[in-house]
Amino acid sequence: MNNRVQTVAFGRLGVGLIILCSIALPTIVLARDKQYPIEGIVTALGTNQEIAGGGDTPVITHLHRTYTVKTPIHLFVLECPYWMDGLHIHSPKECGGKKKIEIGNAIRFRVEKDHAYVMTDEGKGQKLRVVSEGTNQEGNAVPATSQQP
Repeated sequence: MNNRVQTVAFGRLGVGLIILCSIALPTIVLARDKQYPIEGIVTALGTNQEIAGGGDTPVITHLHRTYTVKTPIHLFVLECPYWMDGLHIHSPKECGGKKKIEIGNAIRFRVEKDHAYVMTDEGKGQKLRVVSEGTNQEGNAVPATSQQP
């Protein structure tokens, strides 16, 4: 009888261990560090309008800050999700953390689908929308070769 109790206890322990591993393993495997492999220079600041409402509700226009970022290969226009107009009680009006993103700043980011995740000065990722992406014509130009006479 004692042998049977031990077998059942080990069986339950084994099942519990398998369940624990099946829950923990995907979390461990998928919880990799987020990388920010793209580095670019902010070359321009702008605004983008978002129009909300219509029909029975009043039309409201909100402004969002945009950042033109030049990398060696691409040119991105990124939009900050915060409104620049209205009350800023719960959120800032520009992106970048405590230190706002300005012209000439070098920023690190990654692009996933139609969003860019920028590394802020606080070491956190901030989600911006990719408004447009183009080819950096200067980055793809073939450098002139110097020929001596």
